Amino acid sequence: MPPSACDSGRPVAEAAMPRQEMINAMLSPRTRSLVLFDLRRLQARWSHFRWGKIQPSCDRLHFGCGTRRVAGWVNVDVARSDYNVDLASGSLPWRDDVFSAIVAQQVIEHLDLQKELLPLLRELRRVAKPGAELWLSCPDMEKVCRSYLECRGADLLEDRQARWPDFSLHNTPTQHMINVLFHQGGQHKNLFDFDLLRWTLETAGFCECRRVSEANFLRRFPEFPPRNDDSVSLYVSAVVPQDNHGAVSI
Repeated sequence: MPPSACDSGRPVAEAAMPRQEMINAMLSPRTRSLVLFDLRRLQARWSHFRWGKIQPSCDRLHFGCGTRRVAGWVNVDVARSDYNVDLASGSLPWRDDVFSAIVAQQVIEHLDLQKELLPLLRELRRVAKPGAELWLSCPDMEKVCRSYLECRGADLLEDRQARWPDFSLHNTPTQHMINVLFHQGGQHKNLFDFDLLRWTLETAGFCECRRVSEANFLRRFPEFPPRNDDSVSLYVSAVVPQDNHGAVSI
């Protein structure tokens, strides 16, 4: 028989490590975060599986909302949202042709281009009405690379600290801002310039892709809070074709 806590001379209460302490000891903070996120994804998929395709409460979709809830929109994320959805699953829980406008800010860079983002965009096209608008923003690969060449990321650091005064590189040279934007602690999977994002949208079946600004976006949808991130972000709008049931490139 294996030795018991009493055999070792230690009290039973001291021998048994609490479950949370055991998990913390065995897993790194990053691994714990990934496991928790996967559990949330599984919960969202299970809800979707149980209820099937549904009719949304309104015809405007804000996906990857995080803590930014916008009145008059279906605010969607993997947890603690109006309707929890695993955006990387390749399947959305709504019926065809139900949304007239779709918005995501600083979301698409978190999805693998081929395995997650293109399937999501094809699903967004399915649930969008003919002529619906799609507005996206993400870190701008071109602006990030230009910053490195012109000032080694100093302007990116200045912009970040203007929006988040507590942000610090902890005396690391400003070039590290390039890593921050490309990787963001392992969360980012790709950055886009306009040409790459236009190709992605057109491959998924969208048309009329245009480079826009945050000001254009806020004029169109003033209910969204400003992010003041034009200096580092790419804003793009696109449209669902009026014939929204043609073949989509695979």
